[in-house]
Amino acid sequence: MKKEDIKWVFAYAVLFAVVMILIITEGFAWANMKFPYLAGFFQFAIFASAGEILSSRILEGEWVMNRATAFKAFCWGGGGIIVTLAFRVFSEGTECVMQIGLLPFYGNSLALAFFTSCTNNFFFAPLHSAAMRVCGSYAELRYKQSEKITVRQAIEFIDWGELVDFVLFKTIPFFWIPINTLGFLLPVEYRIVFAAMLSLVFGILMTVLKLRERRVQQ
Repeated sequence: MKKEDIKWVFAYAVLFAVVMILIITEGFAWANMKFPYLAGFFQFAIFASAGEILSSRILEGEWVMNRATAFKAFCWGGGGIIVTLAFRVFSEGTECVMQIGLLPFYGNSLALAFFTSCTNNFFFAPLHSAAMRVCGSYAELRYKQSEKITVRQAIEFIDWGELVDFVLFKTIPFFWIPINTLGFLLPVEYRIVFAAMLSLVFGILMTVLKLRERRVQQ
């Protein structure tokens, strides 16, 4: 283990400890109810960035934290604000349509969580994923390759076929809908932090799959 690895392991241990303390003391619940947008911003910025930095270490063999990382963290935070709003819109909206009979099993908490996850992932998740991919593409070109580019160029740099195939037909039905169903069974004040933590877990999972793909190609 390198000296740099020890520092980062310590940093992740501190993050884990802080998370446990905030869960035990209900700090997450308080922040998400009192300052929902601010809490959503920081939770997604921190956890998604932590996942991305760890993924870089696993894939590339080094810890990367630069201007591109900071830009993407800000974008993840902005996405967290939108997710905070979307979760309430889709959870309460889904309950309303169940109540008037447009969806069945009104009054069943598991059905509500499942239908909320479905509506959220079918109507919101593709747009959110596309926006985050554009932000990531812009950061890679602008800050890592030092190219002065436009948003249009960042959009053209993306492999949209891979995004549609991977997000719409694989991760949404087989990962996000089932895991978000569990998230929507949680109290409202814990749903955003759960989703933010999932961004870290999902990043690591995708890294493992990329490593397996590399080995197969080799």
